[in-house]
Amino acid sequence: MITSENLSDKEIFLKTLRYLLTIGLPAVLFAFIMKAVINQNTVGFDSYIYQRISRLVSPGLTEIMKLITFFGSTEFLLTAAAILIVFFFMDEKCSFYASMIVINLMLAALLNEGLKKIIQRHRPDILKLIDIGGYSFPSGHSMVSMSFYGFLIYLCWTNFKTRWKYPVSALLSGLILLIGFSRIYLGVHYASDVLGGFCLGAVSIGVFSIIADIGNKE
Repeated sequence: MITSENLSDKEIFLKTLRYLLTIGLPAVLFAFIMKAVINQNTVGFDSYIYQRISRLVSPGLTEIMKLITFFGSTEFLLTAAAILIVFFFMDEKCSFYASMIVINLMLAALLNEGLKKIIQRHRPDILKLIDIGGYSFPSGHSMVSMSFYGFLIYLCWTNFKTRWKYPVSALLSGLILLIGFSRIYLGVHYASDVLGGFCLGAVSIGVFSIIADIGNKE
C-alpha cells in the first residue's frame, strides 16, 4: 500500500491538487450558490434562465423531458444500481465498485433530503408540467444523477482501455445535463437548484473516486 512516507513531493502535490479540484472546488461553488439562494440573490438569474427555456415548451418536447427526468429519479437509479450489483456480483473488484455506486447514491439522496428540509426553499411559482411536492434546493434529480452517472464515467476512464469509454462518457455526460435541463423545463426547479445539485454531485464523485482508488491499491 502506498503511504505518505514513500510518495514523492510531486506525487503529494498532484494528490493534493486532485482533492482540491474534485472536492474542494465544487464544495466552495455549492456554498456560494447556497448563500446566494438563502439571500435571494439568484432571483434575476433564475427568472432569466426560465424565460429562455419556457419558449421551447411544446407537447412533444414535454413528453421527451418527462422521460429524461425519469432517468434521474431515485427510484430508477436505485433499480439500475441493484441490477449492477447482480451483474457484477461474481467479480470481487466489480462488486466493490457496485457497492460504491449504491452507497454513493443512497448517501446523495439522504443528504439532498436533509439539505432541502434545512433550507426550505419553495419550488417555482410557475406553471408546472408535472406534479411534485417538497422543497426545491438543491435539485435532487440533478444531484443524484451527477453522483450516479458521474461515478460511472469515472469507472469508464479507470477501467476501460478501449475507445468505447469516449462515447459512453459523452452519452452519460449529455444525460446528466439533460436531466438538469428537464427539471427547469418542467417548471419544478430553478436553475440555481440544478447548479447546486450538480456541485454536490461532483463532490460525491470526488470523494468516492478517491475511496475507489484507495480500495484498488489495497
